Amino acid sequence: MQLALWKMACEDYQILYQASKKTRRAFTFSGVVMGINYMLSLLGLYQFFEIIFVDIFIALVLGAFVTIVFMNIYKLCLTTLNKDEKTFSLSYLASLLGRLIFVGFIGLLIIKGFESFLIFTVFEKLRLADYEGKILLSLRTIHSKFPWIWMVTIALLTLFILPFFIKVSIKAGSIYIQEKKTVEKNIILEDYKRFKKRYAIIFQRDYNLSIEIKEHYLDPPFNTIPLIVTQNLGTTEDFIKFLNSEEVS
Repeated sequence: MQLALWKMACEDYQILYQASKKTRRAFTFSGVVMGINYMLSLLGLYQFFEIIFVDIFIALVLGAFVTIVFMNIYKLCLTTLNKDEKTFSLSYLASLLGRLIFVGFIGLLIIKGFESFLIFTVFEKLRLADYEGKILLSLRTIHSKFPWIWMVTIALLTLFILPFFIKVSIKAGSIYIQEKKTVEKNIILEDYKRFKKRYAIIFQRDYNLSIEIKEHYLDPPFNTIPLIVTQNLGTTEDFIKFLNSEEVS
C-alpha cells in the first residue's frame, strides 16, 4: 500500500526506502492527497460534462479522459519541481508560484464541478428550466443558496495543491534529495557516455573518420566548469629573438 502511495505521489520509491521515516511519512501522506485529488477530478469533471451533454455515459468517459490529462499535467508540474542548494532563490520561487497558479486554476475548475456534484446528487436537486448556460446558472444558484460553499472551495483548493508544499518542505540536504540527485546525475553521465561512444561509431562506420567529441568543460555534459588551457608564451626576450630571426630569413 505504501509503495502505491509513493508512486502516486510521483516519487522514487527505491530511494525512499533509504530515506528517513519523516520523509517517508510525508510522501505517504502526499500519495493519499493525490488519490483524493484524482477522485475530486473525476467527480467534478463528470458533473461538468453531465451538465453539458445531459448523458451519464458520455460525461463519465469524457470526465475520466480529462481527469487523466489534467492529472498528468499536475504530475509534470510536481515532478519537475527540483530542490537544490538555492532552494529559495528568486528563480525557484517564481517557478513555484507559476506552477501553483496554473495548477490552482485547474483545481478551481475541478472543485467547482465537485461542489455542483455534491449539491446536485447529495444535498439537493436544483430544478432548472433549460440547459442553456446551465454551468454558470448552476454555480450562481449554488453560491446564492449556499454561501458557505466558498469555505469548502478554499479548503479543497488547499488540499489540491498540498503535495507541492509537502515537496518544498523536504530539506535540500536530506538523504532522499541528495540520493535522488546522485542517481539522476549518474543516469545523465551514463547516457552521455553512450552518446559519445555512439557518435564516434557512426562517423567511423559511415564516413571512415576517427572523430570524437571535444570537451570544453571539466564536467561534461553539465558544462559548468570551463576548461582553462594554459600556454607557455615565453618571455619578452624570446619574442624579440623570434622577430629578429624572421627579419634575417
